[in-house]
Amino acid sequence: MIGYSRRAALAAAALILCPGGLAYAASGQDIALKGNGQGAMACSACHGKLGEGNQEVPRLAGLNAGYIVHQLVSFASGARQNDVMGPIAKALSDTDRQAVASYFAGLNPPEAKTGGAAKPDLIAAGAVLAQRGEWTKGVPACDQCHGPAGSGVGSAFPRLTGQNASYITNQLLSWQKGDRHNDPLGLMKGVATKLDKTQIESVAAYYASLPLSGKATPAIATPFRTEAAKPVSTPAAFTPPPESAIPNNEFGKMVRLGEAIFTDTQHYAPGFVGNSLQCANCHIDRGRLANASPLWAAYVVYPAYRSKNKHVNTFEERLQGCFRFSMNGKAPPAGDKVLVALQTYAYFLAKGAPTGVSLPGRGYPRLKKPAKLDYAHGQEVYASHCAVCHGAEGQGQFSAQGDTVFPPLWGAHSYNWGAGMHSISTAAAFIKANMPLGEAGTLSDQDSWDVATYIDSHDRPQDPRFNGSVSETRKKYHNSAMSMYGQKVNGVVLGENSPPSGTVPAPH
Repeated sequence: MIGYSRRAALAAAALILCPGGLAYAASGQDIALKGNGQGAMACSACHGKLGEGNQEVPRLAGLNAGYIVHQLVSFASGARQNDVMGPIAKALSDTDRQAVASYFAGLNPPEAKTGGAAKPDLIAAGAVLAQRGEWTKGVPACDQCHGPAGSGVGSAFPRLTGQNASYITNQLLSWQKGDRHNDPLGLMKGVATKLDKTQIESVAAYYASLPLSGKATPAIATPFRTEAAKPVSTPAAFTPPPESAIPNNEFGKMVRLGEAIFTDTQHYAPGFVGNSLQCANCHIDRGRLANASPLWAAYVVYPAYRSKNKHVNTFEERLQGCFRFSMNGKAPPAGDKVLVALQTYAYFLAKGAPTGVSLPGRGYPRLKKPAKLDYAHGQEVYASHCAVCHGAEGQGQFSAQGDTVFPPLWGAHSYNWGAGMHSISTAAAFIKANMPLGEAGTLSDQDSWDVATYIDSHDRPQDPRFNGSVSETRKKYHNSAMSMYGQKVNGVVLGENSPPSGTVPAPH
């Protein structure tokens, strides 16, 4: 029900419709297997009795019901053009669409026959794009939106596992050509236009090769990248060594462990994490990308004095602070394997960089403060540009297996009041330089400031340095117009009802 070729159209047109005028509301199964008796033919005619799909039409089984409904609405309105699906979608009522979508969402048939597997080299190349992205072109990893192993996230980012390679290829080409344009924020068009045909075919082959279980390949076991990725927005920035340069010895094992902890902190350092974030949420492309607070730029400027704790910090202590504040957890003890691995990974990324130098691309590019910060405008920007990924209530989105895909931006599962991102200026700089993923720089400076204001005007876990008084804690640690801690927003003093810091919240 999502896309058709001419051959599928002819097959569907030849189907004999169910007798019209049925005096009952068709169930999802009825519609799928028989049609709705009101002009919509059976979905199974093209998609298969179990929604398994084939090389020309998509697998519907296991797709998110909301996603299927959205596609049907798009076909009916003409937002997505298709000579076959348009009339069918128009013949379905809102109730019919929800019923048939729910029916297919609950199915899990075996893989459809695809006519042979792709070449291993093509699949391996696709795995690079799917798991790592291609930041030389500003292309984020497909899994960053579609979830680990393309398992699907919410109603906007469909499951890719189990789809036929030909179908995925055709859809990417449709976005690239502008024939399809019903994706949120134009994200897929933006990605597709940056890929060449070989890349499109490779990523399609990769997802088609995955088992339907959707089990992700562990980050520690994916040594794909074969060349260094030069940051897009800062050509003069230092370029970290390619992943292929990681040696195959004990040192290399520790580098890979550090990378795994960095990209999947929830699984590799669970004892030190108290929220639903990963280190890589704020340090894009596994800590490699310039202007996204890259690890290589941070490593070379430590030891350094920090006004936050008023003494000289080692890099290890800086990492401990990240766990305590950004991850709302507890600091690993000095010498812990987690800290050793992260330091080793950062050391590897900084190989060849000068020490004691603030390198181009370090941190997030600071923005000039506007005359006014507008919470209401920030709310509008959030709804139009952020909610599709982070959720209308800012609580993030997760894969079916519970893996963080889009991090929570406020609430019990987010960073706490002591984290650097709680500062409006820091959040604004990060947003301007990096968000939305793959579309960095498309928000204006004012949009970035205002949406940062909106995000950081919500409650979150307490500052670990809380001394029992919100006003006193603000005076000591948050005496800045860039901090909303202790300020009244919508009748609530932020911080007064914050959940305790370091407390692992109930599962999301």
